[in-house]
Amino acid sequence: MKPKFTDNFNSQNVVSRFENLSQRIFLDTNVLQYLQDFGEYIFENYRESRECFTSPKGKTISKDHPLYSQIIALHDILINIDRTNLEFSLSQSIFDEVIKKGDGHFIQWFYDVWDHWQSVLESYEDNPISESTFGKYKKARIDKSLLGGLSEKDQKVVLDAIRFDCDALLTVDKFAKGNFQHFAYQRYGLMIVKPTDLFEILKPFQALWV
Repeated sequence: MKPKFTDNFNSQNVVSRFENLSQRIFLDTNVLQYLQDFGEYIFENYRESRECFTSPKGKTISKDHPLYSQIIALHDILINIDRTNLEFSLSQSIFDEVIKKGDGHFIQWFYDVWDHWQSVLESYEDNPISESTFGKYKKARIDKSLLGGLSEKDQKVVLDAIRFDCDALLTVDKFAKGNFQHFAYQRYGLMIVKPTDLFEILKPFQALWV
């Protein structure tokens, strides 16, 4: 059995780990939803209870809920985001998913995130997507080993992350695990990680951003 993806990544020497840190991170729709729902805690460190989180729709996420640790990790990754060089990428398919939800508050919040990503793309003097990346994307589109076990929605997300030359795809979906993580990273250089995974990778270097 292969080691966990994070254990394998962190087994590299410190220089290699630093050089391979995620810099452009693709945000899946589910992560965007949690950023909006729990933004007061994630970005401002405010929470009413240390025992649970409560979503805007009244859903309680207690400590034994799988999402609890993911919300904590999003906070730990993003609390000092202004001091990092991380970029957060989106795509038209994510835009379409958000609009389809029909949640006015979420859509209005998302527009600000979308506008920021567009400004990042416009800030590049050259094309932000290299020819080599486009070649990798064309290869991925016909790679059944990559796409065969994914839903149509998840295929779009993975392909978009590759197309935009992202170092990581941040998601809470179940496909971010095991052999698929190893395969996507080895063949396409894409970390497919949950927030808890990404924090485990970034944590040793967080002192650089304090």
